[in-house]
Amino acid sequence: MFAAGIIGGGIWGLIPAFFKTRFGTNETLFTLMLNYIALHIISYLQEGPWRDLEAQGFAKIARFDKNASLDKVFGVQFGWIIALVLVAAVFVYLKYSKQGYEISVVGESQETARYAGMNVRRIVLRTMFLSGAVCGIAGMVQATGSDITLTTAVAGGVGFTAIIVAWLSQLNPVMILVVSFLFSVLEKGSSVVQSNYGLSVDCADVLQGIILFFILGCELFVRYKFVFRKQGGGR
Repeated sequence: MFAAGIIGGGIWGLIPAFFKTRFGTNETLFTLMLNYIALHIISYLQEGPWRDLEAQGFAKIARFDKNASLDKVFGVQFGWIIALVLVAAVFVYLKYSKQGYEISVVGESQETARYAGMNVRRIVLRTMFLSGAVCGIAGMVQATGSDITLTTAVAGGVGFTAIIVAWLSQLNPVMILVVSFLFSVLEKGSSVVQSNYGLSVDCADVLQGIILFFILGCELFVRYKFVFRKQGGGR
């Protein structure tokens, strides 16, 4: 399952990368549209070849066998250990490898990367494959560790939250781990807020939006500073 998640996610990531390098398409829009294709593939499996015949008319995939679910460590499925290993691996890859340096150069300027003799097309394809592989691992962990089945809600909308987390963390893998933990506490705490104070669980999403807006506002003062000039050309 681990290998299947890596290969499947990697190939899925290669699709927008190929069209990006071949036709110059927008990878953000392309991957968003691919989400709907993936969801409809799962719907087809639910209602077709993988349909649970014992579901009493409901279209769903049967729960996985016990040997196809992740074991638990300290009472929690060990996907969190996989996540820690991935954080360390990605940090080393981006910080201390030649390929990581190439990613940073291409991200800053493709023209500079070409001038330095880098194969931009190969770097984009390789990076998107690895990114898709990481996402495939995350999906495998969710499906086999928490849901113990495959549904259209396997992602749970966390992909959009991940964009915010990555931006707040300035693409630093270690900070992504910290911010993800804080956002997870916020999400899980919303149910406690609902039961104790009668507020909607959507308050967590509202709070996330407020945090993001405040940080966006502060970004101006972090990146820029005011310089006052005296009359007569002096500073």
